[in-house]
Amino acid sequence: MNYSYSAISSFESCPLKFKLAHIDRIAPPRKNIEAFLGSRVHETLEKLYRDKLYEKVCSLNELIDFYNKRWFKEMSGNIFVAKDYDIENYRKMGERYIKDYYNTYKPFEEGRTIALEKKVFFPLNEKYWLVGIIDRISEVDDIYEVHDYKTSLYLPSKKEMENDCQLALYALAVDYLYGIKDIELVWHFLAFNKEIRVKKKSYEDAKEEIIGRIEVIEKAIKENDFPPKESSLCPYCSYQPLCPLFKHEYKINEMEAEEATHEEGFELVNKYWLLTQKINELEKEKEEIKNKIVNYAIKNNLQYVYGSDKIANVKIYHNIVFNQKEYLENLLKKEGIYEKYARLDAIKLAEDFKKKLLPEKVMDLLKKFAEEKDVVKIYLRKARREE
Repeated sequence: MNYSYSAISSFESCPLKFKLAHIDRIAPPRKNIEAFLGSRVHETLEKLYRDKLYEKVCSLNELIDFYNKRWFKEMSGNIFVAKDYDIENYRKMGERYIKDYYNTYKPFEEGRTIALEKKVFFPLNEKYWLVGIIDRISEVDDIYEVHDYKTSLYLPSKKEMENDCQLALYALAVDYLYGIKDIELVWHFLAFNKEIRVKKKSYEDAKEEIIGRIEVIEKAIKENDFPPKESSLCPYCSYQPLCPLFKHEYKINEMEAEEATHEEGFELVNKYWLLTQKINELEKEKEEIKNKIVNYAIKNNLQYVYGSDKIANVKIYHNIVFNQKEYLENLLKKEGIYEKYARLDAIKLAEDFKKKLLPEKVMDLLKKFAEEKDVVKIYLRKARREE
């Protein structure tokens, strides 16, 4: 999303001065080809409508020529491709997007353009302000339209877009800037030459959603709790060389093969893997021996099986296992005896206690009798020997 948030500084004397909260302006060390493609297409469509403001309708050839000039001028060695395609494939994709859009909307009389690449800065509440850039704002029959160009190869459903907060937030920005309530959101999915339109009476729910996200982020900052989470989007991220999940890979890739084999982390992981393999083999062998000991004990009517200085205590429990858990719970509840057999999930409770996910009152009460201790399990013991 093309927006960020800022918080009002409580110690600034002027209320019009704002202090960015926890946003580091770090330039990405590299850029994925999808983002590069999106930038070039956006520039081209901006030119199309900016020229139209000056009563000039660009020809399709002019736009394609502009697009290609910008493509080759901005191309650099920092652009990377995550998929098994060439950069040229992506350039041709952009050409197709522009051609399809041009032929669909020409002669571009679908409304009056109010703003292009409009930077907005508006309040979410008394504490948070939001910054964003709107691709295009237009007016059609007294209705303001917020347009956004998408070059993604994923076409969402209209229902998904109704729940998307990006353009809804932009609608709030338009209301703040122009005092307009009648606003329609328009997404152009260029790869499919399709548009999705959403019009609501109010977009206030998006405001509450984004405030909630900001508060989660600020809580994580306060507690210094930012564990990285890998997702399907990671291959396209421009910040992988800075990320704890991937930066070691970049360090290794920059080394010569011989040097990499002696890099501490690389060497330790390889050793750990070999040990894990050996442990797995030993665990398999251990399980086989365990079964043989059990069979030996049963065959000879034994509970203790003696070795040189260890005893194997063989205990066999005959447990009842109930299937159909949901049916079982409903049955016990119906008979009024569920509470008798319901067990406290102490592990989950301990986890939520450590993560401070419980209500504050409950946390305070639990602190009085909660203690941290180690749990030790021992499976072998020293055999007693008579002198």
